[in-house]
Amino acid sequence: MHSDLDPAKPKDLTESIARPKWFREFGVAIEPSVVKASAYAAMVGFIAGLVAQGLLELIYLFTNLFFYGKWSFAISYPVHHHLGTWVILIPPVGGLLVGILVHFWEPTLKGHGIPEAMEAVLLGKSRVRMRVGVLKPIATAFAIGTGGPFGAEGPIIQTGAAFGSIFGQLVHITPYQRRVLLAAGAAGGMAATFVAPLAGILVAIELLLFEFRARSFIPVAISSVVATAVAVHFRGWAPLFPTPAFALTSMQELWLFALMGVVMGIIGIGMIRVLFFLEDLFDNHFPLKPAAIWAPTFGALLLGIIGYFYPQVFGTGYDTIREMLNDRLMVGQLLGVSIAKFWALVISLGSGTTGGVFAPSLIVGGGVGAAYATAWRHFSPSFVGDPAFYALVAMAATFGGIARAPFTSIVFLFELSRNPNALLPLVVCCMVSDGVVRLFSAESIMTGKLVKRGLIVLQDYSVPVLMRSRIEQVMRKEFSAIPADADLSDVVEQFSPEATGVLPVVEKDGTLVGIIEAHDLLKENVNHPMKAREIARQNYVIAFPGETVDKVAHEMLARDAESVVVVEEGGVARPIGIARAVDILRLRRWVLEEEGHGPTAQSGRLSSELRKQAKSSR
Repeated sequence: MHSDLDPAKPKDLTESIARPKWFREFGVAIEPSVVKASAYAAMVGFIAGLVAQGLLELIYLFTNLFFYGKWSFAISYPVHHHLGTWVILIPPVGGLLVGILVHFWEPTLKGHGIPEAMEAVLLGKSRVRMRVGVLKPIATAFAIGTGGPFGAEGPIIQTGAAFGSIFGQLVHITPYQRRVLLAAGAAGGMAATFVAPLAGILVAIELLLFEFRARSFIPVAISSVVATAVAVHFRGWAPLFPTPAFALTSMQELWLFALMGVVMGIIGIGMIRVLFFLEDLFDNHFPLKPAAIWAPTFGALLLGIIGYFYPQVFGTGYDTIREMLNDRLMVGQLLGVSIAKFWALVISLGSGTTGGVFAPSLIVGGGVGAAYATAWRHFSPSFVGDPAFYALVAMAATFGGIARAPFTSIVFLFELSRNPNALLPLVVCCMVSDGVVRLFSAESIMTGKLVKRGLIVLQDYSVPVLMRSRIEQVMRKEFSAIPADADLSDVVEQFSPEATGVLPVVEKDGTLVGIIEAHDLLKENVNHPMKAREIARQNYVIAFPGETVDKVAHEMLARDAESVVVVEEGGVARPIGIARAVDILRLRRWVLEEEGHGPTAQSGRLSSELRKQAKSSR
């Protein structure tokens, strides 16, 4: 904090006027540092694209080794193996290897990746250790390559986030910029895995940044585009899950998609609660110690038994998703695979191994959605469209509900289908599913683990009230100014310390010199008469009426000041209002009244006053 006699001015009032007209607004809407952050994000996106490609090829290598006994990076899926009952013993090998890595080297390898990235943002100032970036792909390849019922997207999001964080630590940037690069790496990993740049961007926004601001959105978008370009270089632009050209039979069919959203929401609630129950069971009640090693091994053994009867549960399941989206499975197969995948996922993930929940949730939802449509079609063939269409929409609704990321799900499946007719059903079904899950589940599958660790995770975001309010809306227009040459004894006679808030000290022409606070009046010295300018403080912030409260509050924190003097615009610092920290805090009451959370008479008067000031200032 500045001392009483600090000669430094709170703000250079001529700064904005001295600039040339063309550059007067430079850096106002967005910080110039975003240019550097975007350049870094492009590099992070390139790295994330290469890492995603490397992880996919490593998964294919281990799949070929464990299920087909050959050294090959060719795309392969475990569903066509010929191991018979021996296949039951393959998953425990991966579970044991992952357990050893988790227990001896890196505990954060456990889980599906996104909560760990969220924890790094919320608690670790976006710092991720180098070994996470190295060991996570290896552990994931072991888990999925030996039959783990997971997708690669969660681990690659964590891995991309790790490399983004590591890059940020190497170039020595601020914690917020490091957070942006972490999110950029996550977006790049998601985009490169599925060749879905928009979905990559929204994953970063909905699950890591919790904000939609240009300073973070621009770098994240650039990273996603660069990572997608890398993926296209290796795999081409063809969609990972090609689909027919779906179409609605009529707008009335949207009611069926809305009802299906309720069904998907119920499934999502079940998946969240069963997973949390099994995580608690394996973490706290598993008899073999250390549980970090033997719990995932046992869970993988149960997976092997399930996979013996339903081999479609092994691996990423991308081939099964394609079959669902092209009507290649019967109703019995659809329901059987979905139920088997549900239990394979929650048992494997709950036991402590590693892998993503995105692809498995697509299978769980897709099978039920296609069976749902087939049942309705039996009664009304002309009213219900292609069951594969319902599978596509149900896939998005399931993940959107459990992850509390509906926009990511809508955009992702829209990108995969590339069918404009899918947009309305996707929006209807996903939002209904998300609403049902939120109504009955306080936490999502992404945040439950973090809440158990004592973290507060809010996946909703809005424009803060400080950013949508101007300082003139909270300033106090009734105040008294003191002439700079006034004797302090006269000021004491005129103002009692108990009733004094902030008193601006001004020259004869009204120009601001400083401020006097209540306790300053106690400095009167009868042996040495003092003028008001001698005790005028400089630890305050000068603001113009149209500045946002957020900007002013930021300057108050930077200067460790509690008082704001609002002055006329135009180069002459004549005070027109006073604000203190308590006035800014009163804005929160306005928000509570707007949201209907117990308004009080005082908050009602405040909001009325704010609305009047806003109206008069227009």
